[in-house]
Amino acid sequence: MKFAKTRDVKTPTRGTAASAGIDLFIPTDWNGGEPLDLQPGGNILIPSGIKVNVPAGHALIAFNKSGVASKKGLIVGACVIDEDYQGEVHLNVINTNQEFDTTRDGVYFIDSGFVKITPGEKLLQCILLPVNYAMPIEVTEENLYEEETTRGSGGFGSTGVE
Repeated sequence: MKFAKTRDVKTPTRGTAASAGIDLFIPTDWNGGEPLDLQPGGNILIPSGIKVNVPAGHALIAFNKSGVASKKGLIVGACVIDEDYQGEVHLNVINTNQEFDTTRDGVYFIDSGFVKITPGEKLLQCILLPVNYAMPIEVTEENLYEEETTRGSGGFGSTGVE
């Protein structure tokens, strides 16, 4: 998969040779090179500094970095980069943290829930996946399934917990 840099940004890379995801970084010149505090529940779209030539029959899908999601509470928003998109890729993250009051060792704290986003940091990962371009075909409900499954229309929790 070919890419070109459009800003001052670290080269997308895999954490290890066996990592599924390709790590994307925030350009070093983003936000004037200064960190930004993203408010609780906030959503931000950050230019990645790269354009990607997604191979035919594929899509580049953005996923959470486990450390960023679990330690900072940032999760990926917009996720799909289609093969026919030729613009700069943008990184969309959402701050899932909330403001809350807490007491620790008899001391009262207000945890702000703000998350610092810093130019140059690793923010999310992308995985190149094949796409099936089958078109949806409308049929009547009676003709939707060829045979009934054991699960049938059972929804949430219908297969049990063990």
